[in-house]
Amino acid sequence: MAAWLKLVPSWAWASAAGLVLTLVVGGVQQVRVYGLQVSLANEQSAHSSYRTEVAERDRRAAMFVIQENQRRQAATEKADAEAQQQLAAARGDAERAGSALERLKLRLAAAEQRSRDAGNSITAQLGQAAEDAARMRADMLGRLGEAVRFYAAVADERGVAGATCEKAYEGLRGE
Repeated sequence: MAAWLKLVPSWAWASAAGLVLTLVVGGVQQVRVYGLQVSLANEQSAHSSYRTEVAERDRRAAMFVIQENQRRQAATEKADAEAQQQLAAARGDAERAGSALERLKLRLAAAEQRSRDAGNSITAQLGQAAEDAARMRADMLGRLGEAVRFYAAVADERGVAGATCEKAYEGLRGE
């Protein structure tokens, strides 16, 4: 059998050895490629899972932001509505106070008229002096009433605006 091996030229042995080596290296490379393909598939699956997880987390965060903005907007709108109600109540109070001042002026005018209608000369002289004093009081009351209305309206508006601002801020903070 050794003779038969000597019949094969050395270059054929070298070619056969090269062919065997090539087949072995090729087989090893195929195993490596298969292993890398499996590894790549696993990594792609993990990456896909990670992307799904991140997308879900982003969706939940966006929903939270939307809900928080809606809550804040509702709190601000509620504070504004309450402020409008308070301002309307304050304006109603101011109107009632103005009406009371007008009634007081009418009563004073009626008292002046009764004094003039008395017709007695002493009463007329006393009525004239009383009328001057009453006119001065009526004028002073009118001016005081206007000033009181003005300052009350400003105080009411500022008080309501401050309370509204506080409520809106508390609503934004979530208290």
